[in-house]
Amino acid sequence: MIRAGIIGWGENGKKIANALHFQIKDVEVIGIATENQEGRDYAMNKMGLKHVFSNFSGLLELHQIDMICVCSDGDRHLNHVKKSLSSGSNTFIDHPLASNVEDCRKLEKIIDNYPSYKSTVAFPRRFDHRLEPVQRDIIEGRLGNILRVDCHTYEPILQQPTEDEVPKVRKGIFMDLMLQDIDMVRWLTGEEYESVYVTGNAHKYPSLKRQNDADTAIAIAKMSGSVLVNFISSRVTHRGSGYELKIVGTNGEINISQLDKYDKLVDSIDGKPFYLSSGAKENDYLRLLKDYVTAIKNGNKIKYQIEDATEATRVAVAMTKSFLLGQEVSLKS
Repeated sequence: MIRAGIIGWGENGKKIANALHFQIKDVEVIGIATENQEGRDYAMNKMGLKHVFSNFSGLLELHQIDMICVCSDGDRHLNHVKKSLSSGSNTFIDHPLASNVEDCRKLEKIIDNYPSYKSTVAFPRRFDHRLEPVQRDIIEGRLGNILRVDCHTYEPILQQPTEDEVPKVRKGIFMDLMLQDIDMVRWLTGEEYESVYVTGNAHKYPSLKRQNDADTAIAIAKMSGSVLVNFISSRVTHRGSGYELKIVGTNGEINISQLDKYDKLVDSIDGKPFYLSSGAKENDYLRLLKDYVTAIKNGNKIKYQIEDATEATRVAVAMTKSFLLGQEVSLKS
């Protein structure tokens, strides 16, 4: 039995806790540490945990944890990951790896110093079952040369405040909503980012503008191989959370949408829509965590590198800079 502990709380932390505690065999969440009272209440009343702390040091002192999930804010990951690994735990890190590139580089070195423990960063898009055939089509050249990728991610502000009472979203729209898309496109295409240009505004929630953030933003990225990418992210949505993806090549295009009643993959090469069976659907975090737990149990190699998370952060930071400066930012250096 793999004994897990969780540091931090939030929507992703809740998903991770539920998946580990209720859905994955041979894993038991034995403790949680968070300053969030709602998270502590959920751990005690819904999960039945006895070890609930407001400070993460109490969790690490249990000395019976095989796996720590770091779900705290990105600017606290450097300390939390370092302490988790030094306590002797495999470490699962919710995205982003860190809130800045310098801390990402430091974390790479720290993680390298603990090769006997499995460490990874959560990019659940890589475990979306709908993307597996897409990556295969791209690798096999079925779409021809990739010309354009369009990503649209939408996620409402859960607190549903009035327009002038929006609390600060710690990660910001680029480090939060766009980060997974940044990694997903790089993973699917195998191309590297060369430059980004961003524009956006706080249309519905003007207080975000005062925080140097936006509720809706558009980023145009140039990649090696002449691939152009359009990222559109918005916190103003009337249809819940989700994302849409379009990949256009010289021989055809692929569209993935969460707007339809069924997840639908439409390939214009043959024009025949393919509907995924209900049995194929599974929470992305659940698939990711199952893969990670298997890696711990069997000694499997993690499918992607910590450096991939650093690169996604580097691009997100460049997007933030472009947004604030109103100009294109190069990523070649």
